[in-house]
Amino acid sequence: MKAINFCVRVLVICWLFTSLISSVEAKSTASELEIRLITLEKNFVLMQHEYRQQIASLNEQLQQIKNEKASESLANSDNELETLRQMASNETCEPKNRQLNATNDSERKFIAGDLSRQAENPELSIVGDFVYRLQSIDNLRNNSDAMLRNLGVHYETYLDPYTKFKGAVPVKEDISNLGEAYITRFGLTPNMNFTIGKFRQQFGVVHRWHMAGLDQVEFPLAMRRIFGDGGICQNGISLEWQLGTSGKTTQELTMELTESTNNRLFAGNTRGMPSMLLHLKSFRDINDSTYQELGLTGLAGINDQWTIKKAGTVDIIDKTRPVYAFGIDFTHLWEPVDNMRYRNFMWRTELYGTKKEILEPDSGDKGSIFAWGGYTNLQWKLDRQLESGIRIDYFEPDSQKYAAVAGLSLNPLAVVSDSPSEWQLCPYLTWQQSPWVKYRLEFDYKSGNNMGPDERRVTLQCIWSAGPHKHDRY
Repeated sequence: MKAINFCVRVLVICWLFTSLISSVEAKSTASELEIRLITLEKNFVLMQHEYRQQIASLNEQLQQIKNEKASESLANSDNELETLRQMASNETCEPKNRQLNATNDSERKFIAGDLSRQAENPELSIVGDFVYRLQSIDNLRNNSDAMLRNLGVHYETYLDPYTKFKGAVPVKEDISNLGEAYITRFGLTPNMNFTIGKFRQQFGVVHRWHMAGLDQVEFPLAMRRIFGDGGICQNGISLEWQLGTSGKTTQELTMELTESTNNRLFAGNTRGMPSMLLHLKSFRDINDSTYQELGLTGLAGINDQWTIKKAGTVDIIDKTRPVYAFGIDFTHLWEPVDNMRYRNFMWRTELYGTKKEILEPDSGDKGSIFAWGGYTNLQWKLDRQLESGIRIDYFEPDSQKYAAVAGLSLNPLAVVSDSPSEWQLCPYLTWQQSPWVKYRLEFDYKSGNNMGPDERRVTLQCIWSAGPHKHDRY
């Protein structure tokens, strides 16, 4: 019994001792874990701080590199600009240095900078205008007509930085003459250009153009009847003022003083008195795709000699009588800025008129004749190469009983018949094969009252240009 009690006590003491040891070991393990966690936390904070410092240092270095590259690029640009300036200076001074270094006349070289002999030649263009017509005219047997209507030689060049020369010589199958030859001094004053020579006058819009630059085969009917088939092309001077801009409107005034050689208006001018033309143009931008242009034209001159046939005798009377011509033109053009090469719409209309004070050829009394007319033109661009349009012409001459008297050519400004008038319808289609070649198909129907037979024509026109000017409207 004593032995059993002793064993029990020994077991209890061993269990208590074991529990004590386990408790001590557990406390020791917990303390070590806490220490390790604290150490790891300190190391993490330290690493985070070092990482932030490294990022800040890298950003600072990157910004410094960018600044250095920008400074280097600016320095290179300045160096390149300075190099170009030095090269230009050397090029300018080189001819002078060569002349100074020449020892005698035989070794001296004369240099004109970049202007070689080839560059001194004017720009030349050859413009061909061929028409083939099928026609039906009452009481006329001729049903077709084909001709090289004009082979124009056009040339232009700058004479100096301020002056440009232009010329045109139309060559026909049976005759050749001087069309235009003039020089223009740009910037005579800050707002003025000066032109002198022979030129087509600025009466309206299309009168200034050459035939190859027209939108139709012929000039408007009223213009041909009043000024003649060739229009008004005379020797003289022209001043062109830019009157300034008001809002979206720009105005321009042209004054021309020329000799009076137009036979339709000045056939009786024997003293060489000049005629004066004034043309005021107002140009307005409606929006980015649309503009409008309005023009007013006035022309004044005189005739001073008249042939009077009365009682079987012919008298030549010297008496000054004035001649006036007037015009008004309006153009509306729509061209979308993002599609202007493929779509547009143009409406242009012009009115012409003339009042010619005369001495009546059958009596010698003072009289006057008045004739007027105009046209309206609608045109569409269908695509980059194709255009179509229609023009309607109207002309009304004066009616005078003395218009048929021989010796005084009043026709077509005045006729004998009562209530005379004529009109013309011209639909057309133009194909631009390239900037140098274009074809046009046009139908013309002309009729009227007491102005001759009706006319119907189908015309195929081909215009080509060899040279830099193409079909310029100048």
